Amino acid sequence: MKRKVLAAALVTVMMMSLIGCAGSGKEDTAEKTDTGAQSEAGEDEKGEEPEVKADAGAESGEESEAKELVPISFRLNYTAAGLHAPFYYALEKGYYREAGLDVTIGEGTGSGTTAKLVGTGDDELGLVDSASVASAVANEIPLKIVCPIYAVNGFAAISMKDSGIEEPKDLEGKKIGITTGDAPSNLFAALEAANDIDDDTLNYVTMDAGAKVTSLVNGDVDVILAGADDQAITLQNMGHEVNVMRYSDFGAATVGLSIVASDKMIAEHSDVIEKFIAASMKAWDECRADSGEAIDIFMESYPTLDRSNAEGSLGVALESLFAKDSQTLGDVSEDDWKSCRDMLVHYLGVDESIQPEDIYTYDCLPSELPAK
Repeated sequence: MKRKVLAAALVTVMMMSLIGCAGSGKEDTAEKTDTGAQSEAGEDEKGEEPEVKADAGAESGEESEAKELVPISFRLNYTAAGLHAPFYYALEKGYYREAGLDVTIGEGTGSGTTAKLVGTGDDELGLVDSASVASAVANEIPLKIVCPIYAVNGFAAISMKDSGIEEPKDLEGKKIGITTGDAPSNLFAALEAANDIDDDTLNYVTMDAGAKVTSLVNGDVDVILAGADDQAITLQNMGHEVNVMRYSDFGAATVGLSIVASDKMIAEHSDVIEKFIAASMKAWDECRADSGEAIDIFMESYPTLDRSNAEGSLGVALESLFAKDSQTLGDVSEDDWKSCRDMLVHYLGVDESIQPEDIYTYDCLPSELPAK
C-alpha cells in the first residue's frame, strides 16, 4: 500500500526538538499538498491495505481532513492517452477528495501487467480489459472487474475510405494486417463467425503492431485489425479518411476497459471501491456533455501529446460506454457477461473453466449511477 509522509509529522518532530529553548516566539506550520496526477511504480511502499491515517496532534482543519483521506493507487492499462482524461478530470475537480480518497494515477505498460499489479496488491485499483482479467484469473491472480468503463470493446477492422470495405463480408478476398497474439487479431474469429466470413478467402499479413498504420497507408494491406480509439484516430489525424468497422457493431462485443480490484480489496474495502467508482462515473458523465475541459486538464499533465489524438481517443471512449441493453454507466447485463465469457474462451484462448462470475462482480457498484 502506498503511504505518503505527512508534513504535519515533520512539524511535530521539529517542535519536540525545540522543547526547553526559551523565548523563540516561533511556531512551525505546514500544509499538506494535493496528490499529483502521476506516481512511479516502486516509488513508495506497497502491499498494505487502505486505512484512514491517524491524527498526529494539533493541526489545522485542512490538515485533519487530509489525514482522513484513504490513499488509493490507480494504475492505467497503458501510457496515458485521451481516453483516460475523465480520471484526471475527477482528480483535478476534487471528486476523489470529496469522496474521502487520496488518489494517485500511474501509467501502465499493458493490461496484463496492470492486472498483475492489482491482483498482488501493488496497486489498489486498475484499468484492465476483460480478456486480460480472464487470463489473469486463469493464472490464479485474484482480481475481478468491479465496474466496466467500455461496456463494449474498441476493436475494429480499419480500411481506407475508398476501399469499398463497409461490411464484414466485404473483407473476403482482402489482405488483412494482423499482429500475432494481440486481442483485435484473436477476436477477429468471433467477427468472422458472427458474419459468415469465409476465412479461406482472406490473406493474412503478420506484422508488429507499430507497423499497422504505415502498412495500411502504403497499401501493403487492405485492412488492419486494431483500435478504433487508437490507430483509427491516428490515421484520421494524418489526414486520411477511413472506414472503421467496430466488432461491437457486428456481433463481437466483449466488455472493454474496466476498473478492477483484487479479491482481497473487494472483500475488505468494498466501500472504498464504491466511492472511487461513484467519483469516476461522475466525471465520465460530465465529459459526455462537455469533454473539452477534461482534455484541457489532461493536456496540462501531458503537454507533449497531440491534442487532436487525445480528443479523438476520448471521443471513441465515450462512444463505448454502453452496451445495447445498458441502462446506466457501468451497466453490463448478466447475459452480456455470459456472451463476453464465451467469446473470450472460444476465440481468445481463455481457459474454459473460467465462468462469468469469476471475471466480474456487482458488489461494489454504487446504488445510483448516471443514466444512459
